[in-house]
Amino acid sequence: MTDLSRPARELLSALHEHAHSQKKWDGTRKTSVSLPELRRVFRTVPHPKVEDELESVVLRRHLDELYECGAITAMKGDDGERIPLPKGVWVLPTHQAAKKVREPLPPLHPNMRKVAGYWDNAAPRTRIGYRAVNNWFLSEPDMTPAPKRERALDIFGSRTYSGWFDAEEKAFDELGGPFFSDREALYKLLQMYSAPPQILTERLIAESDGYYGRIGDGDVLLVVENVTTCWSLIEALDGMKDHTVGYVACGMGSSFLASLAGVKMLRRGKIAEIRYFGDLDPTGLSIPAAAAEEAAKDNDLPAVLPAVGLYDALLGTGTPLPRKERRLTAQQATGRVRWLDPSHQAMATALLCGEDRLAQEWVNLRYLKSNSEWLRGMHR
Repeated sequence: MTDLSRPARELLSALHEHAHSQKKWDGTRKTSVSLPELRRVFRTVPHPKVEDELESVVLRRHLDELYECGAITAMKGDDGERIPLPKGVWVLPTHQAAKKVREPLPPLHPNMRKVAGYWDNAAPRTRIGYRAVNNWFLSEPDMTPAPKRERALDIFGSRTYSGWFDAEEKAFDELGGPFFSDREALYKLLQMYSAPPQILTERLIAESDGYYGRIGDGDVLLVVENVTTCWSLIEALDGMKDHTVGYVACGMGSSFLASLAGVKMLRRGKIAEIRYFGDLDPTGLSIPAAAAEEAAKDNDLPAVLPAVGLYDALLGTGTPLPRKERRLTAQQATGRVRWLDPSHQAMATALLCGEDRLAQEWVNLRYLKSNSEWLRGMHR
């Protein structure tokens, strides 16, 4: 390369820059540059002007230098002009790709021995899944059966696995490969189960009104953002007394806001207030905040209030993990957290103005059955 003329060196540098910016070229493979692109790149490079010398002549001279040094090769065919130029050139690799370092197989728990046969050919995220499940088994975990999303947080709920999944509680929905695809075997091995959709409330509750699962004789409707936590609360409340929860409903995310009209139609004087519990993230707080505003405008709707004890539990037991949603400004965060109990607003503001979130599934069935402090605000 040192024997190249200065204009030829500058043309090669410009070709490399073009390939990098326009074709995501990393120097480890050849990439094509068409003749129109080649002309545009050539015109960006300064070169001595010789009177009456045609552009094609100068460009061809520089290309010949680059052919000779092995930096480029010409494509087959030319443009058919009097001074022919190739239809394009191949910019050749400048270095070899770094060899991929094979991640070694970690020591495996006896329950994970079959993974040894899948390890070498597994995709990076699948390997992360194998490693996380293996580490969980090695930690001698509580194997009490749990809903799938709660079990996912047991296994993937640390910053070690952040960035590999859209949301750690949904990790099993995103993992593939033979180990994770055999759902029946996986669920048995990890002692987990899927929470049924809300239409199946009769499986756990003897009486239901519309889409509300009746859980007691109280006048509070407890609305829960996600179906997994909804069912964990139903199961926990089924064996508890001295609370004011009469109904449990799954808000199904943002659908809750649209369902307020249904609450009014089915209320029939039985629901004095709505208590809501959801994720602590921008979306999870915008839903009840908006619903509370709508309810405040309508005398036929009960107030939408936070389930204070459940948010207490989430802030006390959950692990904040990075979220996909953007940071909020302090002003935006203030508008969202105003709906919460004052004791929770500062911590929630810090979450919204930062990059983390708390998934409500951290308040899992194991926790809900172990105490009743989360019923604060819903005790008789």
